[in-house]
Amino acid sequence: MKAQILVLVIGLGIFLLVAGCTQAPQETAPMTTVTTVPTFTELTTEPTDEVPGEQSILVSVSRGTLSFDPTISVEFRGGSGIILLSAIDATVTREDGSVETARMIEPDIGESVELSGSTGKDRVEVTVYLKNGRSYRIYDEILEFRK
Repeated sequence: MKAQILVLVIGLGIFLLVAGCTQAPQETAPMTTVTTVPTFTELTTEPTDEVPGEQSILVSVSRGTLSFDPTISVEFRGGSGIILLSAIDATVTREDGSVETARMIEPDIGESVELSGSTGKDRVEVTVYLKNGRSYRIYDEILEFRK
């Protein structure tokens, strides 16, 4: 009798494990929001957070130099914390005070978001969110448009 109950419990446990693994991952598109701040003075940066080596995330930030398309691109490049990565936020604050944010949720290496820059100076911030609940600002720079 005890053997039958044990077999039943083990069988039920295996069934529950298999049932949780049958859903296909959901595809999510990067989200973008734009906010305008009415009063704005000067662009400044803040120090970035020190990320423990086993949680490091790498991104590359590039800026378009064409006056009709001063796009800022943020690309996920990997890192030893890739297993812990939940999301990446990229935020651009322009000289006129407008702010645009784009989010990548559980991105694959090489995935990127593009944000609209200005033909002046723009502050770019990149914040990563980990599955353990921690977040780190890993990039905070002012990028100037090249004329």
